[in-house]
Amino acid sequence: MTDLTEKEALLESAGYRYHFDRMIYFNRATRRAFSIEFVEDHSHQEIQQLMNDGPNLNGWIFHFNQDLSSDRVKRELAITLGG
Repeated sequence: MTDLTEKEALLESAGYRYHFDRMIYFNRATRRAFSIEFVEDHSHQEIQQLMNDGPNLNGWIFHFNQDLSSDRVKRELAITLGG
């Protein structure tokens, strides 16, 4: 099993689903999303630590390599993901 495959299995076992159009793993229950690039570039342990942080009650948390500083982009992505 490759490193990326192991990370994907970790995310999927924690209830994350892959959004093919946006190329992200997301979990509506925890309101957290990881870009595929972030998953590729960060360690299994880093991803696990971020997943353990728990749900965000004030909106979505996005883990991307590039900053999503635009509130409009964040809102659109949250709507696309269902919340």
